[in-house]
Amino acid sequence: MNQTSDPIYTPENVPLFEVIYGKNLISLGGVDAINNMLSDVDLKGLKALDIGFGLGGVAFYLAKKYQIEIAGIEIHSWMVEYANAHAPKNVSHLLKFATYNKAGEIPFEIASFNLAYSKGVLNHVRDKDGLFREINKVLKTNGLFVIADWIYTESNATDDSSPLVKETQETYRRVLEKTGFIDIDFRDDSKIFLDYVKKLLENITKRREFIEKEFSEEIFSEIWQDHQKLINDISYKRKFAIRIKARKISNGQ
Repeated sequence: MNQTSDPIYTPENVPLFEVIYGKNLISLGGVDAINNMLSDVDLKGLKALDIGFGLGGVAFYLAKKYQIEIAGIEIHSWMVEYANAHAPKNVSHLLKFATYNKAGEIPFEIASFNLAYSKGVLNHVRDKDGLFREINKVLKTNGLFVIADWIYTESNATDDSSPLVKETQETYRRVLEKTGFIDIDFRDDSKIFLDYVKKLLENITKRREFIEKEFSEEIFSEIWQDHQKLINDISYKRKFAIRIKARKISNGQ
């Protein structure tokens, strides 16, 4: 699966991720952001696919709260090992984690999931066409695809040199429609995510001494500056936090 490379995603950086984002998490907002992403989805009885599960925290939380089966897919084999090793024992039977196979395919049965979701991951994926076709394949008819991601006023999706893939609402809609999804809904969650960033900065400020001691002053400064820039980008509408919900097209539609 074609994903932009980012050297920060290594096992050595797990302690830093957890200081910034929380236990077993690797993206903004913690439990509040997970609940927000799926706020209008009835999860009871569903079987879900976590696209880019990271450290497994989102899947752990949802499996515990809703007692649902969740499979996770990642490009990093070490994340599979980490998630399996840290899965809560009382829900480990509900969880299954894997990497893409050699052909870049999702190694789960066709039409086996009611829901696929992805939180804060897809801005690292350049080949959304290929990935979304794979997701469509493993979803049941009328299955839901829910995405929490960032969009921009201009796309750089064809620029292979960029570490992040910037999509617009139009480019996202186009690739979803092309890969067999309908009823595509965009919800602007920028104000909510602005609060998440501010809370993150408050948290790392309280733990500044620890972060600088354990990781370095440079790391603290970089995290601080990156998130201050994020506040500015959201505030000046250069970047938008969006929740996308789409449905797999059914036969005959």
